[in-house]
Amino acid sequence: MELVWHLTFLYLLVRPTNLQLLINVKNQGGDVMQENITANVSEDTIILEFLRLDGVFISQLVDFTNEVEAMKVIIPAEEELGQSGHQTLCFLTHGAQADFIAPDAMAKLRQKNPGTVRVAEEDKGWRQTTLTAWAGRVTRLLSPAAARHCRAANDHVYLRTADLARWPPRPGMEQSYSSAVTAFPERALPAEGEGQLAISTCANTTDDTDCICHLEVCVNWYPCGLKYCKGKPQGGLSYRCGIKTCRRCYRYHFYVQRRASCAGLS
Repeated sequence: MELVWHLTFLYLLVRPTNLQLLINVKNQGGDVMQENITANVSEDTIILEFLRLDGVFISQLVDFTNEVEAMKVIIPAEEELGQSGHQTLCFLTHGAQADFIAPDAMAKLRQKNPGTVRVAEEDKGWRQTTLTAWAGRVTRLLSPAAARHCRAANDHVYLRTADLARWPPRPGMEQSYSSAVTAFPERALPAEGEGQLAISTCANTTDDTDCICHLEVCVNWYPCGLKYCKGKPQGGLSYRCGIKTCRRCYRYHFYVQRRASCAGLS
């Protein structure tokens, strides 16, 4: 069934209200999951959430004002490995990489057929990110919304130090955020001009020592652009008439001090 959406543009004296959408999405394996998308116009943020079939909960926040994207991953314990509780991780990247439509445009969406199972129109492929530092207190300096989003991750919030130069300093800050983060050990960082590390991946070691962990997340459906239709011949002007939808996968590489911390990942 064709994906049909309406963008309702009412000329009101107030900004558009916030929006929450529940979307039935088919992944590449043919399984159907439900995504929850919330647009907060007053905070200029979007949050997309879903529960994977393996029990892993994904929550992706995009803070448009502060140009911060935060991918939160909650991994349930593996009882057969003697684990208890759950593990929460959060990955911060510069928001320019995100290609969601803006919250005010998202808040105007109306889903015509809520029960329809959606499939993205375009596959954006994989985005690989090698994290190089623990974010520490810089998270709340970069984005209050991301700080709330990642609070449960505690000291498991990661970022790329190369991204720090892309965020302008906030009032009262130094010229960079570098002093507010903790870099990974040098052996866990690729040497300049080289892709090899002096440390093994967690998947290739059996010792409970430090290693490089890998985590993959696929967002199978999200609004990534607006569509425009041509007006009547008399006017000839184009107008917003729908959305373009995309799929994107993320692969995160990050340092852990013990291989056991990578359990359930790879």
